[in-house]
Amino acid sequence: MHKIDEEGLATAFAEVLRCLGYEKLEGHLEDTPKRAAKAWTHELCRGLNEHGPKVTTFDTDVDEMIVLRHIPIRSMCAHHLLPFLGEATIGYVPGTGKLVGLSKLSRITDWFARRPQVQEELTAQIADYVASLVVDKDPGKEEDKGGPGWRKRARNLGPRGGVGVVIHARHMCMELRGVEHKGDLSTSALRGVFLTKPEARAEFLQLVRTEHPL
Repeated sequence: MHKIDEEGLATAFAEVLRCLGYEKLEGHLEDTPKRAAKAWTHELCRGLNEHGPKVTTFDTDVDEMIVLRHIPIRSMCAHHLLPFLGEATIGYVPGTGKLVGLSKLSRITDWFARRPQVQEELTAQIADYVASLVVDKDPGKEEDKGGPGWRKRARNLGPRGGVGVVIHARHMCMELRGVEHKGDLSTSALRGVFLTKPEARAEFLQLVRTEHPL
């Protein structure tokens, strides 16, 4: 976890505006540095300022696929500090392991997204974190779930567990600068049976593509 210096950010934003030619901040710009600093601290980059979400898991014998779609992605390109916006789909097969509350999948996604990010790394981070929560029974200490050992735990999915994450997003660093073209980037990260069993991978990717009117 990082400690964000909100006051320092406000000073830095004031300097950015000065460098843009606004020697005097008045009218609509009068409180802009403070507003921008608040937005970056408590909204755009709040994942840096928070511990990982508290996740409750439940023992289960379910070994079928569970998929949550249309999870909002609101993140910041690490290269240009411009937004990228989209949706994530998370699927997992708990094997003989754990069930994760659906809202927690969304919270995990938001926690990793709310910071300067690269979409490819964001996708992998979410997959590994979820994998660390749904590993087979007794893969390590219970208190390690989501804690410092989560990357190590992610490798203990066992022969029947799996995690898949797909993200589709539009990047403002492409649309507002450079080529200035609209385009969406798709990335995926597959773990466990989604890598080792083609039928599981095909089922997951089919669920990602198929719309289900509600």
